[in-house]
Amino acid sequence: METVKKDKMFTSVSVGAATVWFSTHCGAGFASGTQELQYFANHGWWGPLFPILTIFIIALTYYVGVETARQINKYDYHAWSKEAYKPIGFVGSIFIDISIALTVIAATAAVIAAGASLGTQQFGWPPIVGSLLMFAIITVLSIFGAKVVRNNAMIMTVGIIAIVLLVLIAGLIKFAPDIARLFSERFTNPDAAKWSVTGASDTVPANLGNSLLWALTYAGFQMGIIGASAASFQGAKSKKESKGFAVLGFILNAVMLSGVTFLLLAGMPGIWQDEAAKTLPTLFMVNQLEMPILTFLYPIMLFLALVTTGVGLVFGLVERLNPYLFKGIKNEIGRKALLSIISIGVCWAVSLLGLMWVVAVAYKYLGILNWFFVILPLWFLGFKNIKARDNAAKETTTIRS
Repeated sequence: METVKKDKMFTSVSVGAATVWFSTHCGAGFASGTQELQYFANHGWWGPLFPILTIFIIALTYYVGVETARQINKYDYHAWSKEAYKPIGFVGSIFIDISIALTVIAATAAVIAAGASLGTQQFGWPPIVGSLLMFAIITVLSIFGAKVVRNNAMIMTVGIIAIVLLVLIAGLIKFAPDIARLFSERFTNPDAAKWSVTGASDTVPANLGNSLLWALTYAGFQMGIIGASAASFQGAKSKKESKGFAVLGFILNAVMLSGVTFLLLAGMPGIWQDEAAKTLPTLFMVNQLEMPILTFLYPIMLFLALVTTGVGLVFGLVERLNPYLFKGIKNEIGRKALLSIISIGVCWAVSLLGLMWVVAVAYKYLGILNWFFVILPLWFLGFKNIKARDNAAKETTTIRS
């Protein structure tokens, strides 16, 4: 009976970790639509197709992280990355540290900035009130361990998915003729965002190569979430659970990312030319539906998305720092609370630069960096090391039998 349980792909751990991935992915940039517009929809009719490739790359890389963590039973990313990057484990752990630290700072800053804006727009709060609310919620939820983070992600993800699906179904039905027309015309944006190492605000006539570079960059800057996914994988028993995590995570993220991109494509090219619409593109399209219930539900979804992203990222960072800092504080919850407060405080300072700067500039450079620091090394070394550990385990089992 125990063997059967271990061989299941979809368990509370694998499903929970997959929802941590989705809920952390579904943050300020995703829920507001700024990421989908910047990286996919603004290029033209092929924009909604690229998320499939992007999420496949992410799933493949995350699998290396969670399976390595499961094999060695170490879930903070400093520990498992040393094993994943062998024989350059020390260097690899530094790569992961740099990548995740920068991602946590940038993405959590975006969460806080979006939370402040949401509170101001919906309730007329001063920006400081929305920021403090996000600060407090993220701190509380990120200090109580992997099970709490998984449960929080699973509960909130249900709400996020339900609301996003309502928006997508209503939007895609209403805008289906526009989407069909854009596809039949093979619409491409004459002023698409130009991918380049410099000049984030430059434009260029949309082309396949430029669009591909943006899609690959999106996969790159999502690597910072690998720490949260692996940290939430505690309790996994078999390789099948790692595969279940990758499969379910791929489906959730690819469907949602592609769906929102289709919705935003329906607003092209006007949505790209309207500066106000570019700030909160999804809200702009929701307002075009003229459905009060969705206008009410969208801010709720955005709030849930902000919370789950902030919690997932900060939790991963706290797990990394906890064994090394403030050892004099014997109470573990108190120690994690202090680490969370300090981490979020740094992110708060960066949030003053604004959501658009984070999405268009900081994320792009993170994406480029992470292809060299995370994706390619884990593909070439991580899979090789996973196979080596599997072979070693089989040999041990054979000798014992």
